[in-house]
Amino acid sequence: MSSSLIDGQPGASVPIDDRGLLYGDHLFETIAFHQGQAPLWNRHWRRLVHGCGILGMDPPSEQIALTECQSAAGSSDSRVVRITLTRGSGGKAYWPDPDQPVRRIVQARRWPDGLAAARKDGLNLVTSRVRLASGSVLAGLKHGNRLEQVLAARDCAEQGGDEALLYDNLDRLVEAIASNLLLVIDQQCVTPLADSGVAGVGLEWLMDQAETDIVAAAISHRDAARASAVMVINSVTGIRPGRSLDGRPLDIGEPCRFMQQLWTRRLNSPCDS
Repeated sequence: MSSSLIDGQPGASVPIDDRGLLYGDHLFETIAFHQGQAPLWNRHWRRLVHGCGILGMDPPSEQIALTECQSAAGSSDSRVVRITLTRGSGGKAYWPDPDQPVRRIVQARRWPDGLAAARKDGLNLVTSRVRLASGSVLAGLKHGNRLEQVLAARDCAEQGGDEALLYDNLDRLVEAIASNLLLVIDQQCVTPLADSGVAGVGLEWLMDQAETDIVAAAISHRDAARASAVMVINSVTGIRPGRSLDGRPLDIGEPCRFMQQLWTRRLNSPCDS
């Protein structure tokens, strides 16, 4: 088992002319593995292949990708595996070499510390001063250009928050820095509907469960100010409630606890980390 593979071989570096490094010309997925299995693999793979189609990249064999991710994850505990597909090297500036094969990078890291406390006690949320661009052709993709999120994370730290809510330049709520969002507004669970941000596989899975009643709608600052509860969700950390938003206390109530239990039970997600 190797925790870092490049094109299937153990390694920890790529050429300095890799287009992912030079231009952010890559896609990635961050996947939860439990005892060598990834409950959301099919959804991750579908999003990755969709992104390859948008960017004009040839995806690798799914079996090769899965085997490499399982090798990095191991089979004895829970690990987080990131698979990155770059357009490789070559080309002329922004014009890639159409014959250059895609480069596969697989990395594994330990399961995050402190998730049980975050899921139980919640997060201090703040409103980011960074605005996301709207209307991008890359909307929904997990692509390599994440500078907006880097700036938002810096802003969040400066405000003393654990996570931040991001709006676009049209004042529509989009997502958190590294998660999708669920808000309880007028006793209805709502997720933001916007033409930017990442189409999260964890949120997709949750919305597909028959027991959940989640609607997608445009959410403004004014709407968010009326929310009684806010939850952040991604495929690794699961569902974490907000305990405050910009200093305003939030409720951690039954909707959150119900969805957390559903997540843990059906996705075999460890709750004691």
